[in-house]
Amino acid sequence: MTDPLTGLANYRHLVGVLEAEIRRSQRTQRPFTVLFLDVDRLKEINDRHGHLAGSRALCRVAEALRRSCRTTDTAARYGGDEFAVVLPESDEAAARQVSARVPERLASDGGDPPVSVSIGVSAYPRDGTTAEMLLGRADQLLYAMKARIDAPDGPA
Repeated sequence: MTDPLTGLANYRHLVGVLEAEIRRSQRTQRPFTVLFLDVDRLKEINDRHGHLAGSRALCRVAEALRRSCRTTDTAARYGGDEFAVVLPESDEAAARQVSARVPERLASDGGDPPVSVSIGVSAYPRDGTTAEMLLGRADQLLYAMKARIDAPDGPA
């Protein structure tokens, strides 16, 4: 149920929560959103500072998620350097607020080396009606964001 490194929910728990939230949303017609996050340049952190620093970077992201989410939200380590958050009864505007808080917390946590994340947001049912579809769409949007950041003329 729990990722041993970060203390967040693990993939199996995430999928169970997503499936339960889909069923609940079908009954109540209430919205929910999913965030999908990827740590930017984790390989560089590992190569330059060592894998222990990379593990600490993952834990810093987990802490930023815990501090940015409500108790009703489920933050999970999806795997590797990817995380997901299920935000019950949240529309896309609320999800964007959370997705803005996470990088702000990472930027101000005083940790070294600096850690940043790319984030994609999907909304039920607009972006999918299954856990796989919602995670897939948020992942696509995350990589579109990452491509803009990594572009030669994109933000640093």
